Amino acid sequence: MSMKKALRILKIIAIVLSSIIAIAFLFIVINSKIGNSTISADIEGLGTKLLAVSYSSIDGSDDVKFAFSFNDKISIKIPLEKTSGVNIRPVIETLKRKIFRSKDIGFYLDPNSEIVIKGKSKEFSIEYDIVKGNKLSFQKNELRKELLPYYEQESKLYYEAKNWRKKKPEYSNCMMAQFDSVRFNVVAPKRTEFAKRHLDYEISPQYFLEGHVPRDTAIKYASMLSPEVKASTNGVLLTKMVSGWKSTETGSLAPEFSQTTLDGKIFDIKQLRGKYTVFDFWGSWCGPCMHGVPKMKEYYNKYKTRIEFVGIACNDKESDWKKAIEDNHMNWVQILNDKSKSDISSLYGVSSFPTKVIINQKGEIISKFSGENEAFYQKIDSLMTN
Repeated sequence: MSMKKALRILKIIAIVLSSIIAIAFLFIVINSKIGNSTISADIEGLGTKLLAVSYSSIDGSDDVKFAFSFNDKISIKIPLEKTSGVNIRPVIETLKRKIFRSKDIGFYLDPNSEIVIKGKSKEFSIEYDIVKGNKLSFQKNELRKELLPYYEQESKLYYEAKNWRKKKPEYSNCMMAQFDSVRFNVVAPKRTEFAKRHLDYEISPQYFLEGHVPRDTAIKYASMLSPEVKASTNGVLLTKMVSGWKSTETGSLAPEFSQTTLDGKIFDIKQLRGKYTVFDFWGSWCGPCMHGVPKMKEYYNKYKTRIEFVGIACNDKESDWKKAIEDNHMNWVQILNDKSKSDISSLYGVSSFPTKVIINQKGEIISKFSGENEAFYQKIDSLMTN
């Protein structure tokens, strides 16, 4: 191939790539202006960056779109049907694994409303204030200001661990251990303490549902919430979860519900009396859940004539749910938790995933396991050999 022909091909490739980039840029810009709720921000030092904007309602529905900041300014519209938690994160810095969450901009947004933010971007964090917004956003920002020094510490440790992963693995592992310590032993408890101090804040109930919070603590403080907070969306969710914990104690009759399975049948727990049943609360988005699928398949194939396995996907999109089942050949009964009909996760007091519940032949709950727990499989083997 002549040099002239090669240059011509390279020129064509460059034009095609430039056209694709231009079209993608135009699509992102246009799409960022579609919606009924407005985000306006002025973040000194942010510059012009590609941003990921994720938003999810408390009932679990979520979505994401991309947008740009231009010369420190952010102007985005997103479509909302319900009050939703919104998170904005710079894409490139995230891909480089330079930051963890210290550069996240997080808040709540109502349908047909506007939030206005003003702040400053630093190397490892973004400091900001909510200038205009709803009550939940002001409360969330108050908590974030308390936690920001620890978020910065997380990001520095995370970045340091990533930089030394190949050159000094032992040092990198040490940094990750420190990162985990800050994340789980410092930040998580501080969220709980914040909630205890602010029982009149609508944002507080969600922090009593985190995995590290003992149930007796959550139950105690749920009863101490102000009447207004108890009636809020987060308050009602906590109340339902507490009720679910109480109704699914060992020996309790498994709560009944009615939902449609993947194959279009109506699920009725009464039909399962006379054999053991396992409820597996999972999600296609949940890493530990998907990691545990091969073991679940092994035990399904081993005991499927004696145990009814029922997967209950929570906080999942229908398309992702169906794809995960098909790709992983999860051939047992599958249900997508439809909170508009009956929130099965709250009914069974499930706040972490995966969670597995074992029900005996009489319909009584005999065991409940959180996380991908080897003790669950040992329990199944024990029941099948007795």
